[in-house]
Order: sequence, then C-alpha cells, then structure tokens
Amino acid sequence: MAKPKRRVFSYIATLFGVSVYSCATFFYDFGPSLESRLAIVKELPSWAVDSRFYDFRRDWFRQHRARVDWKSMLKPCINNTQWGLEKKYWGKENRSSARTSQVVYTDIRPAGEFTKIFIESKTADNRTKLIGGDSWRVHLHGPSSLGATVFDHENGTYEILILIMEPEIINLCDGLKEPPADWFIKGNAHGKQQKEGTLDPISIDQYLLEPFNEGKPFYIRIPERTLTIRFIDKLLYNAGSCSQTCNYLWDGFGRWNNKTWRPYLEESFDWSLPKGYQRKGTLSVYGDSVSESLGRSVLSRALCKTLYEGCIRSYQWIYPFINGHQNEDDDLDFRPEIVIENIQKVLNSPEMQREGSLMVLNNGLHYPISLNFTTYQELIRNMIHSLKKNQENNLNNSAKIIWKTTTSIHQEIYNHKNTTGWRFFTAQRVALFSAFATSAMCNAGFDVVDVYPISDASPDGALDHVHYNPHVFWDLETLLEKYKRQNNEKLDDNKWKNTLKRCID
Repeated sequence: MAKPKRRVFSYIATLFGVSVYSCATFFYDFGPSLESRLAIVKELPSWAVDSRFYDFRRDWFRQHRARVDWKSMLKPCINNTQWGLEKKYWGKENRSSARTSQVVYTDIRPAGEFTKIFIESKTADNRTKLIGGDSWRVHLHGPSSLGATVFDHENGTYEILILIMEPEIINLCDGLKEPPADWFIKGNAHGKQQKEGTLDPISIDQYLLEPFNEGKPFYIRIPERTLTIRFIDKLLYNAGSCSQTCNYLWDGFGRWNNKTWRPYLEESFDWSLPKGYQRKGTLSVYGDSVSESLGRSVLSRALCKTLYEGCIRSYQWIYPFINGHQNEDDDLDFRPEIVIENIQKVLNSPEMQREGSLMVLNNGLHYPISLNFTTYQELIRNMIHSLKKNQENNLNNSAKIIWKTTTSIHQEIYNHKNTTGWRFFTAQRVALFSAFATSAMCNAGFDVVDVYPISDASPDGALDHVHYNPHVFWDLETLLEKYKRQNNEKLDDNKWKNTLKRCID
C-alpha cells in the first residue's frame, strides 16, 4: 500500500498592527498525484458519495462568492474603520498574537476535495479571542502553489478553505482602517507621499516580525483520492441553480504546478489564424505599473504582431503618470472626473475607434494608498455609468472593455512599509477595493479576467511589493489572443464549463 504524502508547514509571521505572514509547504492537487503510485479506491454507498459531493459544491460556491463579497469583508469591522476611532475591547491589548494563536481543528479530505483548517486567534497573553476582525492571508507552496480562501466566523475562529500556508493576519481591523478626510490633500497631486507625522499622535505601529508556533514545522497527511469520480467533473453537470453570475473570461481559480498554471476548470488555449485573416482594431492596456508591464509584454506576442493593427498603453497612478511630474503638489482633493475623462479620452481616440478594438482596464493598486473606500466606490459607480453611456453613444465603433482585477500585493517585503505615506496600503484594503470593483463590473455585464489568484499563488512570489515576472501572466496573454481570434467574443468551448465558470452563487 502506498503511503500518503506527508506535507510540512513552516511559519514566518509578519505583524501589521500585529499582522501575521506565514510560509508553508503543502501539496493539494485536484488531479492525479505527481508520483506514480497505486491509488486506493474505496467503494462507498451512493448516499455517502452524494453527501461528499454536496459538501464540495457548497464550498466551491462559497469560495467563488468570497472573491466578490466585499460586504462580508467589511462586516466584522463595521463602524471600526475610522482613523483614530477605537471601539471598546478592540484596543492594542486585545490584538492577536502569531505566537499564541493556534490551529484548533483540521478537516483533511482526500485529494480532489476541499480541506479545511481552523485557526483560533489569541492575544499575546494567551487569552482566546471572541471577536472577529483579523484577516489571515494564506498561501500554499510546494509541488503545487496556490492561495487560500479564509472566512472570519466573527468569534475569534477563522476557517481556511483548501489551503494552508503563509498566513498573514492583520488584527482588530487595523488593515481596513480608512485614511483621515484630508489625507489626499496632504499628499502630492496623486494623494501620496504624506509627510511623516501626518497621522500623529496615533502611532503607525505597522509591521513586526514574529514566528508562528515558534517556527516549529506543522505536519499533516493528505490521503489519495478515494473515489473513482472527480467531483469537479460532476459539478459541471450538477451545479444547481445560479442566482448570481459574472462574465468571467478567466475566473482565476487554480494552482501552479511545476511552474505551470493549471486552472481547476481546465482551459484550452489552442488557437490558429483562419485563412486570409486581416489584422484589425487596437489593443489598449490601461492601468497601473502592473498593467504597464502587461502592455510591454504583449508587444512581442501575436496580440500586437499579428492580431491587432496596433497596441497602446496608458500608464496611471491616480491620474495619468507623467515622468518627472509624479511628485508635484497641488493642494487639491481627489478629482474623480480626471480619472473618468482620461479613460474616455483613450476610448474616443482615433486608434480605439477602429473596428475590433479592445481595452483591458484596471484602476486598482494606487487607490487604497490615497482614497477611502466610500470615495473609491463612488468612482467605480460613476466610471461604469460613463462607460455604459459611451457604449450607447457609439454603437457601431465602441471598443470592447475587459475589466482586469487587481493583483495581490506583498507589502511585508517592502523597505518603506513603515512610513506614513504607505500606512493604508494593506493587503486587506487592496482585496476590499478589488472585490467591490469586480462585483460592480460583473453586475454591469462587463467581461472580467481575475488575475488576483494567479499572482497571489505565484511560486516565485513577487519581484517586489507589487510587481511580478511577466511570465506569471503568459497564460492570460494567450487567452487574450484566443479571445481576439474569436472576434472579441466569449470563449464558449464548453457550454457546461463556461456556465460553471460564470456562476458565483
């Protein structure tokens, strides 16, 4: 009999307002094992198989719903995100400690099913927490590498779905704290680089390092698949009713395996040019420096060499990035009309009026640094209204728009993380802003590619706090090539697969 693989977890903690960042080694695979060995298949009664499948289906949709459920992200911290305001019992003395917090329960399922880990947060003096507000960030690294979905049960217990590894925890809502009302004005023209002391007399108190479980390894065993059927295949035809959908071209759920991205719903990126294909349209990649990197990468790909007549890039911070002027001051508050007008300026340019044009749009990483969440919500709503109006007014030549989500950040490795200007650039705020924007774009009917999971799970990590090696997104570039090959229409290779991909709840 083949022995189940033993997986090792080691933890390194980063405290942000006591934030825990842990590393782990773990293997979880929806497909066959990487090693050739005898599979042990156990015959179960049909009711037992059905019960396990229903568990799988429930957790599948919990995971997908969580990606856009910004309200649930905020719920544990309602009325506790204002800078300088501290609710009773939510002071520093009740912050969670990576040293004392514990894994209290594991539900280890065979490969191909959802595994769950439950963590109980404790204070530095070993008191068990009875409130929520922590935010564990979990990664899996090993032969397979992916990111976890974490649920706050609002009683001090946190459920980690599928993965374990590299948790980061930001305590007592510190990671969701909003900047003061005059934060943007006190920064430069992009609402950044606020001077040290701007937040006085409240301490930034941002990052500390502390080993989880005193650095001792944590072992678990993942058994082989025990059923001949793969639940993920069964789900294609037994998804049930779908109450909420999104036009996902790429839902982002999957894992890295041997440096190759493998979606849970396997994708075929094969495509070929039809005879006599004529290049047409312009590809616009619009957004921050991560989008700028994508725009440079596709210049050497078929997207820009064969499929489109031309490719353009629009590099933004809050407003358009002008080299040499990015640090200028203007003593003005945020002006959303500049953001929206610049998007429209690109869309209405002669290049983008060509038939078959496409804009890959993102407004993400810089906004949590400079804006409060309410202001960002209003910006996204007004931007969607403007985009819809532009489509109505240009029915014949309106460029297609794909919303590209924000990538994962790794602020814990940034040299300037303890400075005032970076206080509100947290993984929690980035995830919150991205979840709202993605939810809004889904509801508005725009096509969406979710790049958060593929970046979050990257086995090589990030080059710095926000940037990745271009190869992380090569599969996305291939998907965009196939999308263009099919006249900027949805990639309906498999009716059932695409229905499931777009089902959120």
